[in-house]
Parts: sequence; C-alpha cells; structure tokens
Amino acid sequence: MRTGHANVPALAGAVRWADPPAVTSPWLRPALVSGVPDTWLCRVPIARLDQVDLPGVDTLSAAERRFVEAAKPRRAREVAAGRAALRAALRAAGWGGAGDLLPGEQGRPRLPDGFTGSITHKDGVALALAAPLRAGRTVGLDSEVVGRDRSDIARRILRPAEQDRWLATGGAWPQLLEVFSVKEAIYKALHPHVPRYIGFEEAEVHEDGTVQMHLVHGEGPFTLEATAWWESQRLISVVQARPA
Repeated sequence: MRTGHANVPALAGAVRWADPPAVTSPWLRPALVSGVPDTWLCRVPIARLDQVDLPGVDTLSAAERRFVEAAKPRRAREVAAGRAALRAALRAAGWGGAGDLLPGEQGRPRLPDGFTGSITHKDGVALALAAPLRAGRTVGLDSEVVGRDRSDIARRILRPAEQDRWLATGGAWPQLLEVFSVKEAIYKALHPHVPRYIGFEEAEVHEDGTVQMHLVHGEGPFTLEATAWWESQRLISVVQARPA
C-alpha cells in the first residue's frame, strides 16, 4: 500500500496554526486566506427557519434558486447560503460567474472548469473556499464550534496511536476537535483525487505534526498542507492536496 505524507508544522499535534483575521470579513465579502496561495474564503449567514428572506439568494442563478425553492426549509437555507458563499469566493478567484453550481455526486457542488472549492455549514454560518485549479492542487474546508463536549467520538475519529497520545496529554475536547476538523478538511481536499468515502482511520496525525494517509485502496501518494485558526469558539481548517 502506498502512503502520502504531509509535512505540516506541529501545534496541538495537528496543523500549522494561522493568526485569526483581525477583523472577520463581512458577509459575502471574500478574503484571501493567509498562507494559502490564491485561495479565497467567504461567509454567509444561514437564515433561521422563521426568516423569509434568505441571505445571498439574489446572487444565485435561476437554476440554483429553483433548486433552493424545491428543498425542504432547513436544507433550502443551508444551500442558499452555501452557494452564495461559493459563488462569491469563485468570483474572487477569477471565475466569470456563468453557469450553475448545482449538486453533483454525494451532494457536492459541480465546480466550473479550472477551479477548486469546498463548502462547510456550521452553527448558523456557511463558509466557502475557492481557488484556481493549478498543478492538480485541490482544497478542502471545515468549520467546527466547540459546543458541548463530545469526546465520546474519539474511538471513531482517532487511530490507536492518536488516541493514546490524546489521552496522555489530558484528553481535552477542543484538542480532539482540532484533529477531527483537520481530517474532515483532508477528506474534502482529497475527494477530487479519491472520489469515494474515506474513513477517519485512513488519516493519521503524528506527534510531530505530519499527516500520514493509510488509504485502503492504495491511492496516492499525495502532498497535503494544512492551515487552521480559532475565531473565539469557531475553528476553521483549510487543507490543500496535490499529487506527489
């Protein structure tokens, strides 16, 4: 089996940590991600169920709006915010805006040729990431909020060595959440290269901060670069993946 290694500086055993932005970018105003070349991040609030107006829906194409109108209320609000954020991020990355960002396989949006992107929804906010597709580089995005302690998921998320190290350092929920979020972003970044479900056990974060892939079908190898930051109680993780 082939494996891929990503050399990322260690902090909390997971990822290169970036400074949080001094001012969070306004809704629908994309901002460049520090330390991640030519990559734009955009945020849009997800409307509450009692809200009639959906933020960003007026920026969607006619086909996207029809898709939103056909969805159930909660899903409609997530899709509207996510597609609006993705459209804005793609435009910042150089996309002209023609075409529809409708769901493809496994519900992921079909991206325009020449671009890579990712969407995440969490705690009332949709975030989207977009960049030009160059040299096979693809991106993945995840966002998590501390919320209640869910450390009982550790056995599903961590490989044995990761779990031993996590418990030895105190077994704190935010530290587990960091590893969970990085792995989620890894899987999204790898999906264009490995178009199947990837289990949590197929990625391992070592104590020195490197990430080793244990892809069960031997795909790869890949080079991964990870960046993350905390914004108060919200964690944002960005991963770049490219064939090694």
